[in-house]
Amino acid sequence: MDDIEAELNGADNAYTEDESDDGTSVRTITRAPSSLLAPALCPVGKSESGFFKSVRLCLEAIREAMLHQQWEEAAKYMSYYTHALEDTASAKYLMAREIMWRFGCEILHHHPNTKPEAIIDFYERMKNFGVKNFAKISLDHAFHLLLNGQPEEAKRQLSVAESWRYGKQSFTAQSQDLRLISAYRGFLDYIIWRNKRSTGEDADQQGDGSSREMHTYFRQASVTLQEVIKQPGVWDPFVLAYVDMLEFYNDHKGAEKVLKDYAYDKTFPANPNAHVFLFEFLRKHGAPERKLMKVLEMLQMLVSSHKLMLVYCSMLLSSDDRENTEKALQVIMDLLEYTSWKHNVYAWKCLWDVITDLSERCLRDVTEQEWQKRKDLWTPLHFRACHARKDAQIDRDLLQLKTFIAERHFPGRGCEYTNAAYKLKPRKRPR
Repeated sequence: MDDIEAELNGADNAYTEDESDDGTSVRTITRAPSSLLAPALCPVGKSESGFFKSVRLCLEAIREAMLHQQWEEAAKYMSYYTHALEDTASAKYLMAREIMWRFGCEILHHHPNTKPEAIIDFYERMKNFGVKNFAKISLDHAFHLLLNGQPEEAKRQLSVAESWRYGKQSFTAQSQDLRLISAYRGFLDYIIWRNKRSTGEDADQQGDGSSREMHTYFRQASVTLQEVIKQPGVWDPFVLAYVDMLEFYNDHKGAEKVLKDYAYDKTFPANPNAHVFLFEFLRKHGAPERKLMKVLEMLQMLVSSHKLMLVYCSMLLSSDDRENTEKALQVIMDLLEYTSWKHNVYAWKCLWDVITDLSERCLRDVTEQEWQKRKDLWTPLHFRACHARKDAQIDRDLLQLKTFIAERHFPGRGCEYTNAAYKLKPRKRPR
């Protein structure tokens, strides 16, 4: 969808490109693209009529009221702004319609006295103002209905929008919007199917055929979602919806294929979530650890700070393979280089387990080589005296772990940390 903030700022600049009445040049106003920023007052150009001046000032008053969450005030000015639609010959007419739709919806959703039927009526009126934004408004309308617990009515609105035709508008300018409408129509079929699933078994026992109706929604949703997720893109909720339905009908192979295609298809953008979905699915269905580690290896390449790296490190360590143990050292040290993990006691316990295992295998040189690669980063990141004081405040177990790691495996390198730690606590070897 296009950037309404940029368009609004462009419209504001159009009002200020002439000279002022006293003959002085008019300065160009530049501001960050945000529809809710308080706009600077624009000087009036001599070619600006009273009508356009009123429209401009009214829009500024609306945005100022919205910025301060004065919704009653914003609604009052919005009722005046509708006069901007009277100038159908102006290039600003199309912009005025979009402002009416976007700002009007925002105001109605926050106004304390808004009635549900008023919002529905507003959406219908906005659709009738023209064809440029029909698909976008229909999709926005469906989201509103869905949030208010009306999935079947939302689906009906999208079905109407999907079949909408108006010359070339339905296939060119709004083709992307219509593709999204088709995708969400299928997603709404899934939501209705899921709602009926919770009561389907009991209803079918009573002989009212609800399970057959549920299966109808499954077929409709699966056909649409299948087509959607074939197109390169990020389709997380649609993929999960399709997999959920396949699992319900015990098509586990089909569900696994969908997730693998979504994760490994090179025409799709890199998406860490796709690998997380595949891992959770395989773990849920008891896949062997080697298969799980392969998925986590790809995830580690994309997001080495992901929380599943602790699981990956534990799997590598439990495999009792030298190469995997060396890989575990790299994985856990990569994880600890992110500030969000530097005070995590579980991550440091995992590092302790890995380097202890390497030491027992007489592979201390592996730890030494890894330290040499990272010492310029790790010393200022983890092993200063200030870190010891902070670790003592956060978790005494963390202080203990880091002290023994620095003392036993990085002797002489973490002495500043260990010296500070000895002054803060009695030593106790971690278990």
